[in-house]
Amino acid sequence: MDREALERQIARRLLDHVENRTTDLADDVMELSTDVYSDAHQAKEIEVLFRDRPLVLCLSGALPGPGTFRTVDLCGTPLLLTRDAGGRVHAFANACRHRGVRVADGAGEAKRLTCPFHAWTYELTGDLVRVPVDDAFAGMCKEDKGLVELPVAEGRGLVVGRLRPGPPVDIDDHLGPDLADELGMLDFEDWKPHGEPHVHRVGANWKVTLDTFRENYHFNYLHRRTLASYAHGGVLTFDAFGPHLRNCSALRSIDELLGRPEDEWGDVTRHFSYQYQLFPNTSLTFDSRHIELWQILPVDARTSEVVHTAYLRPGLSEEERAKVVEMAPWICDTVVDGEDFWVAGRTEPGVRTGLLGTVVFGRNEPAPQHLHRGFADALAAAAEHGPA
Repeated sequence: MDREALERQIARRLLDHVENRTTDLADDVMELSTDVYSDAHQAKEIEVLFRDRPLVLCLSGALPGPGTFRTVDLCGTPLLLTRDAGGRVHAFANACRHRGVRVADGAGEAKRLTCPFHAWTYELTGDLVRVPVDDAFAGMCKEDKGLVELPVAEGRGLVVGRLRPGPPVDIDDHLGPDLADELGMLDFEDWKPHGEPHVHRVGANWKVTLDTFRENYHFNYLHRRTLASYAHGGVLTFDAFGPHLRNCSALRSIDELLGRPEDEWGDVTRHFSYQYQLFPNTSLTFDSRHIELWQILPVDARTSEVVHTAYLRPGLSEEERAKVVEMAPWICDTVVDGEDFWVAGRTEPGVRTGLLGTVVFGRNEPAPQHLHRGFADALAAAAEHGPA
């Protein structure tokens, strides 16, 4: 299926739901023990889901050309990502091999990176190339003191890597062939970050936080003064790709297409947004102008962090760019912080009282059901066979 055929198929599904007041449904209601939000589960999840598996580290456009770098901290691991002179992406522990100090912060262009403590200097390939007062380290093998390299791969617009040494990363294997082809078809390799990533601190378990992204049953209630005027609540498509998934939400403007022949629809991407969940923790919200990357991370059993980065499509008109930039603080501060993460924090005490045996996901919430099954399957497989 080509991109236009995919987009029209999604539009037809959403229009059918809007017209009939329906949504994609799971087979059954799911009741999930509140034990999955416990301290004991948290420790297992960090090892199995975050340290043993590939994670999305950033999008390709975060390293826009040869001689660029970017830092990101995930689950307590400081990472240094570089694109060397030949265009290849590397991932390192952002820790000098002398005394463990962070080598770099933020993002930018560089030929080499120098630790601020004692000026040990590294190539973008990780090789140690300069040690001041060199004779004080006589007998040390410089070739063994390059930055600690971690498995990483780039493709389909993504940079995917591991937080610990382990097997090589194959992006197409990680995504599965259908999702790999679909993301490649969306062609966002050169979309660049707008502004710096910023971190939302949320007073809730990381899975409680993640669940707020994966259904829009709540739009007409929690978001009745905000998103409900912009998008249809309770109207969502759901498609699974192995442990990953895609949702699509209908914007209110899709009503313009009701009753019109398809040959008059024009560009249907103006009327819906893609929302991908890349297992286990990455949410990608995608429309024709920009991408919102949300990396949801556990801090402790009661707290999570969400690293949020916006990417813009190259070649936007001034009007298109201004509209995206103007809307960004409203989405980030008013809707996500003020409503989604607010309600996540109000969930947290309730699931820890011991008074609730379960939480419930309805048939109209197929995406969180799918993810929680995936978490359980991954933990069970690790217990039986060892890390992935």
